[in-house]
Amino acid sequence: MRFNHRELVQYAASKAGSADKEGCLWMKEGAKKKEKKNVGDYVQRWCLLAGNLFFYCKDEEANWENVIGLVILERCQVETDSDAVIKYGFRLFFYDDPDSYWFMANTGRDSDEWIRSFSCASYEYLRTSLGELRGQLMQITGKDPLIEGHPFGDFPVKNTLAITASAPGLGGEALFELTLACSSLVGSSRDSVPSTLIVTSCMTPPQMYWIRYAQTEVVESNCDPRFFTTVVFYKGTASMATNLKFEVFDVYDKVDSKMVPMGQAQCNLMDLVRTTNQSLRLEIVFNGSTCGFLHIKLCTSDAKQDDMFAAAPIDTELQPEVETSSRKSLGNFLCRPPLDNIVMRKFEFPTKLGAMLDVTEVMGEIRTSFSIPIILLERYIAEETTRAVDFESLTYQLKDDWEIARQDILKEHWDLTKLYRDSQRKLMEAMDNGMSFKKSTSKAEVELDFVPVNLHVQEMRVALQDPTFKDRAALAYVVVTAGCPTAYGKKYRQGGLARMQPTSAVSSAGIYRPSTDSKASRAQGVLGHIDVAQRAIRQHTTRLLEVARAGTCNPGEMQLPIRSVADTVHQLSSHCNVTLVNDALKNLHEAMANPPDVYMDANAYCQKIKEHVLSLEALVDNIVYKNAVGNLQGSVDNVLEAFDAAVVSLKKALYFVLLRESRQFLQEKVPLGPNSYTHRRDIVFSQAMTSVVYCFMEKVLHCLDNQLFVKQISSIGFLIYWESLLSTQGDEIGMLEDFIVAIHDVNTLQFKLVLAEDSNDSRPRITGTRYKFLVEVPLQETLYRILPIPLQNGKVISITAVMFTQGINEQQSYADILGNNTLQDLINNKSFQQMRSYCMRYTENFGISNSKQTEKARKIGELLEHLRVQVSIRKAKNTDILTLSQELSRVVDAGRITSCKSAKDRTAMSVTLEQAHILLREYNMDPECFQKVLDDTRSHGTRIRNTEKNIGIPQYAFNSIQVLALPKNYRPPEGTYKKAVPT
Repeated sequence: MRFNHRELVQYAASKAGSADKEGCLWMKEGAKKKEKKNVGDYVQRWCLLAGNLFFYCKDEEANWENVIGLVILERCQVETDSDAVIKYGFRLFFYDDPDSYWFMANTGRDSDEWIRSFSCASYEYLRTSLGELRGQLMQITGKDPLIEGHPFGDFPVKNTLAITASAPGLGGEALFELTLACSSLVGSSRDSVPSTLIVTSCMTPPQMYWIRYAQTEVVESNCDPRFFTTVVFYKGTASMATNLKFEVFDVYDKVDSKMVPMGQAQCNLMDLVRTTNQSLRLEIVFNGSTCGFLHIKLCTSDAKQDDMFAAAPIDTELQPEVETSSRKSLGNFLCRPPLDNIVMRKFEFPTKLGAMLDVTEVMGEIRTSFSIPIILLERYIAEETTRAVDFESLTYQLKDDWEIARQDILKEHWDLTKLYRDSQRKLMEAMDNGMSFKKSTSKAEVELDFVPVNLHVQEMRVALQDPTFKDRAALAYVVVTAGCPTAYGKKYRQGGLARMQPTSAVSSAGIYRPSTDSKASRAQGVLGHIDVAQRAIRQHTTRLLEVARAGTCNPGEMQLPIRSVADTVHQLSSHCNVTLVNDALKNLHEAMANPPDVYMDANAYCQKIKEHVLSLEALVDNIVYKNAVGNLQGSVDNVLEAFDAAVVSLKKALYFVLLRESRQFLQEKVPLGPNSYTHRRDIVFSQAMTSVVYCFMEKVLHCLDNQLFVKQISSIGFLIYWESLLSTQGDEIGMLEDFIVAIHDVNTLQFKLVLAEDSNDSRPRITGTRYKFLVEVPLQETLYRILPIPLQNGKVISITAVMFTQGINEQQSYADILGNNTLQDLINNKSFQQMRSYCMRYTENFGISNSKQTEKARKIGELLEHLRVQVSIRKAKNTDILTLSQELSRVVDAGRITSCKSAKDRTAMSVTLEQAHILLREYNMDPECFQKVLDDTRSHGTRIRNTEKNIGIPQYAFNSIQVLALPKNYRPPEGTYKKAVPT
């Protein structure tokens, strides 16, 4: 290549002071470029980077008349020098040149900045970036941002839709592609020629949702458009069972991105492959009418076509009778809740035997993560409104001091109701605007309080390239990552929930124990029983009157409802004639400004009802057996009147129990409305429940083909292992105290698998009351029919949630020095007891069913013993607790969630470390590659992309001191962290 030296010198001089990057570097020149070990071979040069031109001259005065070198940064790559001798070193090498340029910066920060500047300098990088941004805009607007004839219009457009396997650097292997065309299209108005856009979606059984996969460009004003953008499928993204949906739109205003649907067509990939010429002509149908035809052509090589057919029997047949690993999906496609912004990265690592492991990381946001908080807010609003109305029923009845307290409490409840309405409205607006992800930088935003921070599903898929290990192909290991459930925006001046509860929330062992046996909790339970009894007695008396009016006077028909009335009254008496209710009646009587002259306890109220029921029974006997005439309606009215009077008095007494608890909060200066204990607990529970629900869905949908797993969750419930990396120092103690309550509350959750109403029915449904919710997970009929009969009949699945916690950062170092880790030890001891109890139930039920399960039971026993030892010893940053509990949770098929403050940095270190342990433990990965796996997945995997999604740059939020404080296996590689990074 020939250059004009004078023009280059003038260009360099003109860029001095305004270049992309300028400064001092140490570099090798001449023959020494091939050697890098000797630091003394480096010479100092003043360097300037302008576009893709890298100049260097001899002196720092930047006398560009003395330019001694120019490097054109094309077809090159820059990488960090890992040699400990050359500190802050990096290498620039070219694809077609064996020589390299070796550089050394004065500081780590300078090194990082030069590496990043070199990486972004090439024309190819800018071209790729343009394609990605152009693709994103086309996805959002449905139009090409470049006008027709634009000089960059011929550049390839990067597909940025849900499946991103085609992204540069992912190593995805194209399996086949579809070319699309239309004919005889009818526009949105009959006299118009349409401008057409096609959106392709996929659904692979047992997956239950259409996932938007790709889209074409817009072909303007053409009734027979042919599309240049093909639909490319990569290995692992589809199977012969995949269903395809093509939605055709008429883009009538590209400027404002306005379009209308013209219709859609659907087909199965197997149908397309089996055609003679591998092409289909489908009708495009809208509201039952044909508006044109879609032509699909499949293009693939013969070898890859054989691969597609080979996978068909696995992917198209459900085999519930075959016991498989709990990590295998039904077929090769991993079914999951609907995900957005999926990121995929591929790696290869060697095993001890020389085979190669294909490791794929997949990370995605949960598209419906705002739905559960919105539903919970609706429940909270209803409960707060009901509570306020209950307290209003005590108006004008109480003494002055109680009346003042009642009014204050009532105002707090109405204020909280208003706050929840505002929160719900803002979340619905955010969801309508397409928001489904809460960044770590938004964790203190009040309008997003109820949404978990940085919620993602992370999968590691592993396949062996060795054909002798086909039975171990396509295994997936799933973990949900989310910021710790905490009211971050409320701060921690009073600590977390474990310290905020007005009555003692600390047991004799010193750990938080939320009281489910408190008077208020039991009072709410009795109120629920009263409501059930009130509805039942009206139903039975109504039936009695209907039978009587029919005139048959059949003894059986008349006696059945009267017996039901008597049984209902007996149930009411058993629930209410207890110390709690009698004490409540007595306390209310004493607090009344004008109490009744005669005090009645619960037994007196129930006896009065029973007297009327006996009269009703006698009247019914006379009518049935003696043909006597009596006023049945009047007798029924007497029963209902006595019942309603008793219910009113009993309910008011129980409301007074709740009022007393609320007054206790006020006396201890704990607010009841906004910023209250209840408000904080609702926020924390919403975040925790959202994470748990999607963890349950992710795990269950992966394992429905595993009979043993389905029997396990049906008989002993579903285990969730939640890993915490929070320290026991500073604000993170408050977060941990919130976390404890969250774990307790999610243990009250129950799940039920139900039949989906239609193909689009995918969102979980929630019923119940605060901290006692039932979550219904809809399944498509194909999946629902393979469930055991008890689950099909509505058997609920209980939850056992355990949390093991171990701080690993510099704050935990301070805590260990100060001896401030008691809370951490208590949490781990309690969680171990819960984990052991679940594991014992597991081995009792399934440990001896066959030799494989016997071996599994033995392994569970060994892991429990090792975990017991680690939990009981006092050791600073004992990460063995986390490693053992991770392995144990995988053995017993538990759901997995990992959290730190924002599920970004420490979580990334933990997730990648667990993946490396799995490869080492289960796939005989070469131990010498262990550190390489950690470095590669942390530098180039999905978790570094997670940091970029949250803070805008692919850097972990550690500085050099913080990195040194981390345990060795939790440290990020050089070049992936820097000091001033937002968190």
